[in-house]
Amino acid sequence: MFPPTKGQVFPCSWEMPFCIYRVNLLTGLYPQSLPFCSTRLWGQNRDSHRIIREAEGEVWVSCRIPGKPTIRGSLTSKGISSDEVPEVTASEEFVVQEVTKVSYLDISSGGDLGVSSSTDQTFKVWETHNTEVKSVLEGHTRDVFSCKFFPSGQEVLSGGLDSLVKVWSVNDGSCLATMKGHRGSILDIAVVADGQNVISSGQDGMARLWDSAQGACIAVVDDSYSPINAIAVAEVGNAVNLGSPKETPSNREVGTEGKLVVLAREDKSLEGVSLHSRQSGG
Repeated sequence: MFPPTKGQVFPCSWEMPFCIYRVNLLTGLYPQSLPFCSTRLWGQNRDSHRIIREAEGEVWVSCRIPGKPTIRGSLTSKGISSDEVPEVTASEEFVVQEVTKVSYLDISSGGDLGVSSSTDQTFKVWETHNTEVKSVLEGHTRDVFSCKFFPSGQEVLSGGLDSLVKVWSVNDGSCLATMKGHRGSILDIAVVADGQNVISSGQDGMARLWDSAQGACIAVVDDSYSPINAIAVAEVGNAVNLGSPKETPSNREVGTEGKLVVLAREDKSLEGVSLHSRQSGG
């Protein structure tokens, strides 16, 4: 068996309820650094993510590298550990370097960077072509539930169990702003337009609009009885009558015109709210 420290890293992942598991595999066949590889998991007659949860469940894995023969092998689950991470072994073609529980994953608009959060209160920015970690972002005091890139790819937005929304620098990992106001966990976040404004939703049933530079709440977009598990912002322009604001919007509000924010609540209801006028579309 080749030394685990020598070899090309191949990332592959599978989804499970509320999380993604990411496994790094090593192979001694191509010890040099390679610019790109694609990895695929699949199972016989069933989804691979279901099989890998089961004790002795086996899935096949293949790694394709441009100009090189495809490497094929398998992964076998030995069950779920006490920290709820699958214990995985690999066939002789690979060595399992690491299995990580990922709660959220996003890719930058340019496709060169990824960000993933986990349940250890940190999250990482990494290069997509080789999975090398660019920066580790530390500052949340509890689990990080969501993280998203700004359109520039230079900043990351995050939210978590500590009720905080934060903005981070990708380059040096520093926290640029912290937003406080929610009375429960942050369940989802969204970036508006170029990122001068951002939105968060939480366990407290609130959706808030923030000035991301100053870390200040501009407005409460929605305040309901049910936790808001997910939000999405859509540009609808003149296709939908979104109404007019009852009060003059703050000069810190940028890029909200013509946008609808869709709220998905824990009570299984969906609601569309004008981000500019705060009027509900039902």
